[in-house]
Amino acid sequence: MKWVTTNGCEVYQTSGGRSNSYLIFDKGVSFLVDTSIKKSRKTLMGKLNKFLGEKELSYLILTHAHYDHFENVNIIKEKYRPKIVIQSSEGEILRQGNSLIPKGTNILTRIIAGVGRKLNRLSSYEKIFPDILVDDYYFLSPNCYLIHTPGHTKGSMSLIVDGEIALVGDAMFGVFSWSIFPPFADDVPTMIQSWEKLLKTGCKVFLPGHGTSNSRKILKKQLERHGLN
Repeated sequence: MKWVTTNGCEVYQTSGGRSNSYLIFDKGVSFLVDTSIKKSRKTLMGKLNKFLGEKELSYLILTHAHYDHFENVNIIKEKYRPKIVIQSSEGEILRQGNSLIPKGTNILTRIIAGVGRKLNRLSSYEKIFPDILVDDYYFLSPNCYLIHTPGHTKGSMSLIVDGEIALVGDAMFGVFSWSIFPPFADDVPTMIQSWEKLLKTGCKVFLPGHGTSNSRKILKKQLERHGLN
């Protein structure tokens, strides 16, 4: 999949299935958003080789500190030398090498989350050492910036591309056509406030970490249904 914005920013999907990752170009600056799981490594590296060749990658952006979004970070860091970026409240999680499962948002996922939290971790992984810690906003290039969109996790963040496309990690899901509600989220009211923040960016396309793209129309409908009074 490929998307192109009014000012010529290019967005390519570089992995899918269990977890999505995306490669973005903006006037000579390149970003990879998340890296998916180890099983997606061959596909991911093939796409990066195709689009980057021997060029370095400017930034590797991690939308949040869950293992299914960054199991390929270190191999990409070694080959393409990007600066690793994550929200400041989750930098230490990367350095520790494990991530806790978030709270469930329905009966089934509450059970799963309860078991996972008793085990004290969802998965272990290679320790990762971030280069840039972001607070609320961070401009990366002329047309791209990061915003803090907490709720799924405390440090979840999204990349806004040219005010038209938002890469949102797990702030919303794209698995069902009628719902964007994630099966896991630590703080649902805060997550819904982040949906409102994303709507205010003016973006028309929302690319999630799982599933396919969401429209502005469904985001509005979900805010009407779940919005806070």
